[in-house]
Amino acid sequence: MVAPLFTHAGQDLLVQSVLAFSARHRSITDPSWTRTAMKMKGKALTGLLQRIRSPDVTADVILDPQVPATMMFLCLYEILDNGDYRWVFHLRASQDFMRKRQQLALPSSKNSAFGSLAAFSERYFAFQDVISRTACGNSPIFGLEYWQRPDHTEDIDAWMGCSPAMASVIFKITELARTRTRDMSQGEYEIQVEELDRELTLVSSNITVVEAMDENVRRCVDLKKTSVQIYFHCLLRDADPSTPQVSQLVIKVLHSIHGLIQQGSAAGLLFPLFVAAVELDPLNDDKIFAHRDQGTFLSGRQLVLETLDAMIGLTLANVERTKAVILKMRKGKNVRKRGMSYGSVYVY
Repeated sequence: MVAPLFTHAGQDLLVQSVLAFSARHRSITDPSWTRTAMKMKGKALTGLLQRIRSPDVTADVILDPQVPATMMFLCLYEILDNGDYRWVFHLRASQDFMRKRQQLALPSSKNSAFGSLAAFSERYFAFQDVISRTACGNSPIFGLEYWQRPDHTEDIDAWMGCSPAMASVIFKITELARTRTRDMSQGEYEIQVEELDRELTLVSSNITVVEAMDENVRRCVDLKKTSVQIYFHCLLRDADPSTPQVSQLVIKVLHSIHGLIQQGSAAGLLFPLFVAAVELDPLNDDKIFAHRDQGTFLSGRQLVLETLDAMIGLTLANVERTKAVILKMRKGKNVRKRGMSYGSVYVY
């Protein structure tokens, strides 16, 4: 999707952002690339700001697909670099930029290769917003209407690891939890929880053609469905790691992730792994996974940490930051507290 732009003149901005992100990713295993990555990011960021901060931004700039794509790669860079608040700047800027783009874009432009790149960039930011809010609980930047657009199919998006319908459910779970204490009686809240439970069950039961044809995709999608179920019960029904249903689902998620990692597949696994790690029962965590060859057992905590180590080099996610957050939570700090900014560890 990005490659065609490299064959056209005038795409220096996107090229710089791709090279910057690539250099930063390389620097994880080869620190000598760190300074090069910083220089490339600086050039890409300067070029981007010059284009979008110009007092006379033209329609050509707004419709240029390399602008949102550049924002996406710079956002990926910041997540991989520090995983702090800086990636959110790109998220907020992208929402405003894409809103202006939709006002100007012609229907035919959406079907072009360049239009597809812009649409992918928008979906990246919208989904990043959804996933990050499962941890921080902030107000949404991309609203629910994005996921309910009539042009969104119900097919699985292999990059997200779920369908737009499931992304919509995740959005609703987070939003209901965020607003449950605002002008809502307990009865009204319980009715909405039941409605959302039915919607989650319906979406989870849908098996698409993509899932039926590709075993790895099916397993990744099933993982996302299971982790959303854990998230739903813990956030809206006040379940905890000792709840039998949660405990069983957590073990299922960890075993499935281990199997996929053994096959060299790590795409889209960080959210399920993070959810499972947060909801591990510390009082029943000794023998979750059996090493068949060695005849020994691994605790859930050991399995999570070994899985994170195995994911280095297989994913674009900030694995080290994820590990640090999980270790902090496993020490008993904020295990049940929602509202801390952990969302920046995710990349999908």
